[in-house]
Order: sequence, then structure tokens, then C-alpha cells
Amino acid sequence: MPRSHANATDATRRAATGPLRAVDYLRVSTEEQVKGYGITYTSKRTKKHITSKGWQHVDTFADEGLSGSLEAHERPRLSDLMNHARQIPRPFDVVVVAEERAIGRAGRAFWPWVWELEDLGVFVAIVKGDYDNTTSDGRSRMRKAADRAEDERETIRDRTQGGIQEKAEDGGYIGGKVPYGYKVINKGIKGESRLAIDDCDSCPEACTTHEAAFLRRGRTLYVQHRDWEKVAEIANAEGLRKRNGDLWGYHSARQQILNKTVLQARQTFRGSRYVNRDPDGNCIYGDPVTIKLDSIFTKEEVQELLDAAKRPPRKPPTSRTYTLTGRIISPCGKRYVGAGRGRREKQYKCQGRNAPYAGAPTCECPELRAEPIEEAAWKKIRGLLENIDELKSMAEDWLGVRTGSTANFTKRINDLDKKIALQQKTIAITTSVTAKQLVTENADTDLDALETKLAETVAPLHTELAKLQKDKAEVESWLEESNGAGERLAHLVELAEMANRRLHNMPPRGQQELIDLIDADVTIIGKPPKGRIGQPCALAAWFNSQERDVPILTDGAWAKIAPLLTYQSRSVNPRTIMTGILYKVRTDTPWSRLPALFGHPATLQTYWTRWRESGFWAAAMDELGGQPGTPVPVQPLPQIEVKCLIEPQLLLESEKHRSDVAARG
Repeated sequence: MPRSHANATDATRRAATGPLRAVDYLRVSTEEQVKGYGITYTSKRTKKHITSKGWQHVDTFADEGLSGSLEAHERPRLSDLMNHARQIPRPFDVVVVAEERAIGRAGRAFWPWVWELEDLGVFVAIVKGDYDNTTSDGRSRMRKAADRAEDERETIRDRTQGGIQEKAEDGGYIGGKVPYGYKVINKGIKGESRLAIDDCDSCPEACTTHEAAFLRRGRTLYVQHRDWEKVAEIANAEGLRKRNGDLWGYHSARQQILNKTVLQARQTFRGSRYVNRDPDGNCIYGDPVTIKLDSIFTKEEVQELLDAAKRPPRKPPTSRTYTLTGRIISPCGKRYVGAGRGRREKQYKCQGRNAPYAGAPTCECPELRAEPIEEAAWKKIRGLLENIDELKSMAEDWLGVRTGSTANFTKRINDLDKKIALQQKTIAITTSVTAKQLVTENADTDLDALETKLAETVAPLHTELAKLQKDKAEVESWLEESNGAGERLAHLVELAEMANRRLHNMPPRGQQELIDLIDADVTIIGKPPKGRIGQPCALAAWFNSQERDVPILTDGAWAKIAPLLTYQSRSVNPRTIMTGILYKVRTDTPWSRLPALFGHPATLQTYWTRWRESGFWAAAMDELGGQPGTPVPVQPLPQIEVKCLIEPQLLLESEKHRSDVAARG
């Protein structure tokens, strides 16, 4: 017999022996509460219906202020009701609801719920319409109501889709997520709601509450700075926020300002690949419609933004290998990684400097020049692998043994064997004697009690035996390691010979593979020396490439190079500019932090570029080649400690594999 039929039969039998036990489920939405229709109002209707049917009211389940769009498991009391319905024996026979909408806004929510209760042998009664499935006539009426509801739902959907299509063709608001920068006006007025720019007419000049204000401000900032992080940082500082009130990040700022809906001032209805289509690929409910919107930007502003956002032509990637990326542990606990290809010089940057959003707190770990720290770490690793005496000492310390000491272990194991045999014999004799004594002295005592006393008596002897056996197992493991020490040391000798052959001229890619193989970690000891942050200095790179000191610009030095100037601006003093440029490279100060006495940083950068491209810079430095100067500052290296896991056999197998591949190639 099917379960649903059996349960229904049980419920019918229960109805024949007494009144049905009824619970009512009540739900009102927030909107209904605002209109004054609360739980109390709904409860009166359901209780009156239960009384009229002669049923016994046993409990009430109520979810107040919850949307009908929520699933049953998302409503606490409806979930409780279903858990009670699954109990055996069941505590009630029928569930009463004021109307179908109490369970869900659509039939697909209500009817599966009814059918699940039917399978459990629980009836459902609807006050509105006065029908239930407690009788065969009631079940037939409920099935017809279900069919009717489904037909009406299909009709409503068709009409709704047609209405939405017509609304879209008229340029109205079609529902769904409102594009950023826009708002819905005339909402609730039939045929009048549409999207309009979320702008302000009466706000102060520095508006921070309307979305269009951020888009306009963000566009201007990006055109000025060409930096999305700068856009997000300034917007956050000015009080502009995302729709949910969060701070802007560079990615979210870029996404909203370059949104196609904003730039093209139009929205496409049924233009996505998720639209329902017939077998021929045509839209079922209507063709795609383009809805024109008011433009937030002018055509000129859009073009200016697009020009600024154009990426420069991609250059062929230059191969850079960061042998220690992810292996340098910084003082803040994060790890250093390669700083990317766009740098003039390889550098490592701490991951703690990456802000989750613009303006978020970050660590102050300085960037590290890659070549010096890679060279220092590689020197330590190479020195260890090439030093056979150091490797042997480390191996012996790790093993805790020395070669030639196997005799001591063997003697210790033999001694422990004798002690274990003696202890086992002692336990056997003690057990036998104690058992006879206990039986003789306690003839009337329960057998289980005697066994307990016997176990308590010999327990210390078993504890001592277990300790002896543990000691023996430990010494046997030492013996095994000691026996393998000779083989390990042979591998270490072979490893050192390989290191002396191969590690001196190993390219960066090979170094990285070996560092990964030994799982090396580089820890910075103490606070790393403060160096410059950001792009390496092009000025410093110029002096380093020319192997020159930075000249001191005395009166005599300036007199030598002043005649080389072919153009002088009346608004700036070229000697001040030259002094500022030389100060910048001598102190390794970023352009933005140069003292104001040298002028605006942008002016100094412009003159440096102009002088370099015109040839004046090289000519001037040639003239000052014999003048006193100071060396280009070098970022001091932090003190580091390298830890690694050396498995000689694994390293040698890797070396053999690499040699085989090279031979086949």
C-alpha cells in the first residue's frame, strides 16, 4: 500500500474516533503589518474556521513580518510545523491557513507543501474559499483549485511578459536591479515608472548622496590621475560611498564608471543569453528592446574617459624570475612576492601592503630590491650544499647518533630483552599466587570482584612491562637510523660534489626549482631597513649605469654647465631645478616628497625628462665628471635567516632527471 494512501487512511480513522486536531499557520508580511493586518487579525479567522468545523485547536505557528518569497526552511515557525508533522505519532491532523498566500506568493510554493503533508497523512484547510482535503469531495475540489491556479499563473505570466514587453518598448522601468547612477521615478504609478538619473537639484555643490555625483566626480578624477586607486581613495575621503554604504575600491570604482549602461545611456531588455527561447532560437515572450536613458556624461566626456582608459600597446613580456617569491617572511607576518613586470628593477613587495579597499590600513614593510636579497639567500643555500663537513654535522645532529655506535644500541636492546622476559615471568607468577590467595581468603566473594582485585594487584607490574617495551622500540628505531647513517652520509657526499659542479653558474630558473625542492624559507630578522617605496629611481639607475657619483653643485660647477643651456624659462630658476634633481638622487627621495624650496615636483620631473631627451643632461654630467660627488645611495639589505629541508636522495634524483632530459634534448 502506498505510504500516502496508508497515512490518509490512518487520518480518516482518527477523524472517525474523535474530532480532528488542528493547528493554524499564520504569516503576515511587513507590508500587511503597515496596513494594520497583523497576526491577531489573521488568527481570528483561522480559529473561527476551526471552531465551525468542530475541530480541536491544539497549537499555533506564526511567522510575523516575513516575505512570502522565502522558502519554508527559511521561516522558523513553518519549519517547526513541518518537523512536528514528521513525528510519529503525529501531534495534529490538519493545518489551517487563512489563504494560499500564507505559504507562498505562487502556486509552486503552496501545492508541493500540501502534497508533502498529504504524504504524511496531514490534511490542509484554506479559510478563504472554505475548502480542504479532509474528504474525497474536498480533495477533488483542492485538485481543481490547483489546476485553476496553475492555469491562472500561466495566463498571468503571459500577460505580465506581454505587459513588460510593451512597457520596455515605451521606455518604462521593467523591474529588476536598477543600474548604478539611476533611480526609479513615478514608482507605483501604472505606466509612468521609469529610470532617471540619480542626481540632485537642491543639494550643496559637493553632493555625496546621489550616485551620479560619484560617477561624474570619479570620471574627472580618472582623467586627471589615470589611476583607479587614486579615484577610490579621493572619493572615499570626500564622503562618496557605494550604494550599500561601503568604501570604494579601485575595482568597483572602475566597474561602475566604465559600465556600458552609463557610457551608452541605454539598457537592453531581453538582450542576455539567459532569455527563454524556442527551438529556433527566437525569444518566446518578445524581441529584445533597447531602452534609451538620460545620459549622465556628454559625448565629449565619454570619449575623454575612453581615451584615458585605453591601455597602451602591450610590449613583449620580459621574462623575470623571482626565485624567492612567496618565501620571504616579512616582520608583519605576511610574505614578500615579486612586484610585477612593470618595474624598472626587480623588487619584492610585502602582501600586507595590498589594501582590501582604498584607504584600508596596510603594513609599512619596505620594498626590497630583488637581486641583492636573492643573491644573499642563494649564497647561504649554495654554501650549505657545498660544505660536506657542515652537511655531515647537521645530519648527525638530526639523527642524534654517530656512525660506529651500533654496538651500544645492540647491547642496550639485549639488556632490555632480558628485563622484559623477567618482568613477564614476574607477572605470571604474581598473577598465579595472588589468584590462589584471593580465592582462599575470599571464598564467598563474587567472582567479578575477585577478578577486579587481581587486576589491581598486578597493574603496576604491567605498567613497568609497557615502559620496558616502549624503551626497546625506541632504541630499535635509533639502531635502524644509525644503520642508515652510512647511506645518508654517502648521499650527502654525492650531493656536495654535485653542488660544487652545478650551483655556481645555475640560472635563476634553476635556482627557483632547487629552492622549491628544498622548501626554503627566508625570514627577515629584526626590522628591515627603511628604503624607498614604489618604482626604483630612474635617476639612480642612470648614475649606476654610468658608474658615476652624484656631483655637488657648487658655484664653480654651475658656471661650467650653465652655458650649455639653450633655453631658459623666466618663471623658474634652472640652477634650483638642477639642485633639486641632484638632491633627489643623492637622498633617494621620491619626487612627491621633495622639499618645496626646489619648486613643484612635477616641474622637476618635466625638466629632468626634457634635459635627458635634449642631451643637456648627459653633456652637463660629463662636464661635472671631475667635480667632488657622493655615491648613489644603496638600499641596505636586511639580515636574513634561511631554513630549508634537505633530502639528499630527493635532490640527487631530481639532478639525475634533469641530466637525462638534457641528454635526450
